[in-house]
Amino acid sequence: MRKQFINEKSPAKHVIVRLLQETVPIWWVLALCALVDVVSIVTSLYGPQLLSDLINAIYTKGVFGIDIESQQFINKSVLLLIVYLVAGGCSIATMYIQCTATTKFFTYRHRVGISAKLTKLPVSFVDKTPHGEIISRMINDVSSMSNTVYSILEMLIAGVIKVVGLVIVLYSSNALLATAIVVLVPFSMAFSTILANKSEKLFSKYRKINGKLYSFIEEDYTGFATVKAFNLEGQQAQKQNAIIEEHRQTGRKAFFTNGLIQPVITLCNNVSYVAVCLIGCLIIANQVGGVQGQLGPGDLVAFLMYAKMFAGPLESIAWCMGSMQHTITAARRVYDVMDKEEMDQTVTATLPQNLCGNVKFENVDFSYSSDKPLIQNLNFEVKAGQKVAIVGPTGGGKTTLVNLLMRFYEVQKGTISIDGVDISQISREELRNAFAMVLQDTWLFNGTIKDNIAYGKKDATDEEIDNAAKQAHLDFFVETLPDGYQTIINEESTNISSGQKQLLTIARAYLADRKMLILDEATSNVDTRTELIIQETMDQLMKDKTSFVIAHRLSTIVNADVILVVNNGQIVETGTHKELLAKGGFYANLYNSQYAEI
Repeated sequence: MRKQFINEKSPAKHVIVRLLQETVPIWWVLALCALVDVVSIVTSLYGPQLLSDLINAIYTKGVFGIDIESQQFINKSVLLLIVYLVAGGCSIATMYIQCTATTKFFTYRHRVGISAKLTKLPVSFVDKTPHGEIISRMINDVSSMSNTVYSILEMLIAGVIKVVGLVIVLYSSNALLATAIVVLVPFSMAFSTILANKSEKLFSKYRKINGKLYSFIEEDYTGFATVKAFNLEGQQAQKQNAIIEEHRQTGRKAFFTNGLIQPVITLCNNVSYVAVCLIGCLIIANQVGGVQGQLGPGDLVAFLMYAKMFAGPLESIAWCMGSMQHTITAARRVYDVMDKEEMDQTVTATLPQNLCGNVKFENVDFSYSSDKPLIQNLNFEVKAGQKVAIVGPTGGGKTTLVNLLMRFYEVQKGTISIDGVDISQISREELRNAFAMVLQDTWLFNGTIKDNIAYGKKDATDEEIDNAAKQAHLDFFVETLPDGYQTIINEESTNISSGQKQLLTIARAYLADRKMLILDEATSNVDTRTELIIQETMDQLMKDKTSFVIAHRLSTIVNADVILVVNNGQIVETGTHKELLAKGGFYANLYNSQYAEI
């Protein structure tokens, strides 16, 4: 079966087809559930008939004085008990199978699938999509799907089987009473369908606002210190309240509309229930011969039980129709991520085993949006072992060069090569394994200092970790901590300073010992004295390595082998620090603006 590709505007029928395709790996579980349901339904339908026989026997004894066959009465009573025990046991078994084999499978599969998918999507997707939106889809929407999808399938199967079985049993017993039960079904189902279609649109809007709310909360707490510093708590609270109010109003409409479905069916069932009571009593009251005629009290009780049973599958189907709107809306958002176009994974070349680190940009064009050109026909070459500084004004394209070099973004024209190998022809994993990076925005995970330093080299020894910390001048700080290298860094890394976080990432890069380095404002969060100390260490670290240094503090790159001055995506000047100062051009103006005497 061909897989349906889904986005947030796909028709509901396409989403349903895709959901059915998802059930293929556990078709045997659904088949087992259906078999157990059939047993449960057959026993449930047989129960009222046994009860009818027992009531008729008691009625005839009380009214007509006909003796009850004791053994037969006891046997049927025991059989009735067994029937309902079997029906209850089947229901429990079905629920157990669903919880252990289906819902867990579905939830696990999709969350792992989204996580794996994100690694294959361009960085631009993560840059453009709010993090809270991604979290909402992975957690909230997957839960909505997994909590209902297999219950819906099982209930629909069981509901249809039970409805068909009940109709056959009812019409075989008394056509008039059967008609009183089923006559309102088409009206209730038609009205329920209208409500379901309307609730689907409301739930689609509700899910989008839900993602918006997740994003706002994530941003609000990430920037908590900034909000406090500028006394913006009131303003943020107003924005949050506005989103929450929109969320509440849309949710109220969606859930209210969806909630009407089951009461409508319940009302129709109750009307049918009353009709059966009235018509049944009239038949019994007007028939000749009492219980020996067309209908006995036990038969009427059985019909009332069947009428009540008839409400069950219809209400289940109604619940399924309402829940399906949740599921379809959530599935659209989940599959929208799962079906995004992935990065090209074609690999036709590999880097040389003895990597030198010669880098060349040839006729490179790139822009983040088609209407705003950034890099056009860029050409430059870096020799192995050179320290290359990239400087320029904010927004000039410095970080973009690194993004292209690491293939976070793909060039739109031209080539970037390392040791003569076009990087677009090698795997991203191999390419990035050739680089160590220290970024301005430090990233540490919740774990020990030791684990964070060893992040780029999992088999690192304690001696290697300690040496890397010493090279980054981090060892003194670590030794002052009660737990040393086993100190836990919390989730937000708030129990260490910004400068200490920077030193940790530098130690991490030192330990990784890659052939090429990218340093993006690597000393931006440390004081001037520490910067001078680290600079000496960084010079040692960059020895015999091709290094790209992005810097705003121009004093840190005066000893670079070559300086690339970037402005508006173009290299406007190249040379050493002394050469560029002598030119008196763009670089000289930048440098003098920072260090001119006041």
